[in-house]
Amino acid sequence: MPPYLQEKVAVIDEKFFEEDGEYLTIPKEKYREQYGDKDIYLKGTFLARQMFTKYLPELRSIFTLREPSDFVNAFEKTMDHCVPIGVHIRRQGFSVLGDDNSMDFFKAAIVHMRQLYAKARFYIFSDELDYAKEHLGAAEDIFYVDAMNGFRGDIEEFVCLTKCHHYILTRRSTYGRMAEILNDHEDKVSVLYGKNTWNDSEERFHFLSEVDIEQLSPLYTYKKIKYDFDIAEFEKKESAEKWEALIELGLNSENISPENRKILLYNKAQLYMESGCFKQAVHLCNLLEDQYGEDTMEFHRFYGDALCACGRVREALVEYICAAKKSGVSEGLLQNTQNAAYDNLPSTAKHYIITQCGNYSSQYLSELHLIGLILGRMGNKVSFILKRTMSHTDENDQDNIVMKNWEEHIDQKFFELLLNNGFSVGRFYYGYPCYDWNDVVNDSADQILKIAQTYPDKETVIVGRDPQIMSLDCNFKKVFVDFSSPFDEAYLKEQTGQDRINAMYENADIIITMDEKQECNNKQIIKPNPDLIEETQDSADRTVLYSDLTLYTEDYLDIALKIALATS
Repeated sequence: MPPYLQEKVAVIDEKFFEEDGEYLTIPKEKYREQYGDKDIYLKGTFLARQMFTKYLPELRSIFTLREPSDFVNAFEKTMDHCVPIGVHIRRQGFSVLGDDNSMDFFKAAIVHMRQLYAKARFYIFSDELDYAKEHLGAAEDIFYVDAMNGFRGDIEEFVCLTKCHHYILTRRSTYGRMAEILNDHEDKVSVLYGKNTWNDSEERFHFLSEVDIEQLSPLYTYKKIKYDFDIAEFEKKESAEKWEALIELGLNSENISPENRKILLYNKAQLYMESGCFKQAVHLCNLLEDQYGEDTMEFHRFYGDALCACGRVREALVEYICAAKKSGVSEGLLQNTQNAAYDNLPSTAKHYIITQCGNYSSQYLSELHLIGLILGRMGNKVSFILKRTMSHTDENDQDNIVMKNWEEHIDQKFFELLLNNGFSVGRFYYGYPCYDWNDVVNDSADQILKIAQTYPDKETVIVGRDPQIMSLDCNFKKVFVDFSSPFDEAYLKEQTGQDRINAMYENADIIITMDEKQECNNKQIIKPNPDLIEETQDSADRTVLYSDLTLYTEDYLDIALKIALATS
């Protein structure tokens, strides 16, 4: 937390809550005594039911759709004459850390609920639905729910999940847990793996042990799914018929293969463009990339058109540049943007090496990482040099012990994943190659040359602020992103030292700075647009809506585009 904020706020966690009858509450007078007028921020997971039980009626009214949803309405109609059971299978994140539930658990839980309810109908919700289909297969009482609607679809599926009567849930997933809590059905039963770790004493929880799973899962009858959906017939339909068909398919997407789902999503994005819902079209483009790696020239053109329609001109430029590089034709590059400042953007790909100063953390995405991702987005090759987290020196400090434990078990695992699989964040699925700074810095010049030789047909440009790498005597063009505000979001300037910063100014060919006083010795200077930076800072404390379009903001887009221009 930056020093100016530390003076104004106090951060406390949930262990400071105190019992007040059957509830846990914050003793406000006690904290006013201790912290005076400081704002108090709470950190934690707040899973103890005593913290929120008395607010459930209010929470249920808050978690109500602002606008009616045809998909949710259609889902509710399918629940007639059956016992609807919501099955939430969360895998992303958990499966990487080895903390997801086995599919044998879900098979055993389905068998368990079939024994309890003769008219059970299982609605499967998952962030990896194809994985669930592969392992659970086809059955008359199993329905795979897939709104196919981007972030709005996540919300629609969540609301559908809250409307089921009973549940089979992934351990530790708060998405499924909150849906179960918000449901007010009487006598609901919820099945979980293992033992009770939820601070809940209600009889509604059925916990399946390893012994239960071993006994019940073999009773599950598996039948392989036939992916026989006729996508050609769907594409012949008129727009109105397609909308109706998409709702019906979303309520049970069993026979839709991953390839056909990609085509359906593309159709839906085009339908949204036709109807003027441009933001939804953008969201579905995000989904097409995240889940299917869609990366054709036609796709990037369409994506650019959708972004232009939303007023995201700089971002649309990135898409058009990518399309131009894929097609080899730069003509019509700025077809909808009318922005003369970027008329000379290159249509030839380069190789950028991104080197941050400071440690890498799985929870921390620096502006240099973002700039690298955007440059890669333009069709360039990008490599990242990452530094492992720093060791904590005070072994007796409780916060340091907690942080060190986090780094060893979480950050280091993500670090190894990045080194092995490449840098991927959100819609940036490409898996850009990553290198360990400790390996590179031992013989920097040779190692940088080896990284550059990975793409022998591309001109290599180094973008960063690591003193050792930026000070190398090499033939590559260097771009120094300095520590002037607001680029020093990790407060690295003091740690780096002015002498090493001055050396980077001296060794760089191009300097990105907001510092008017810094002597740059006739170097090429990139000045970010201060209005864009101010606009981003002003909006930083606003609530992020599901309709916000992308990971990166206008100031980062502006800087990345200017780097592309300066290095062309």
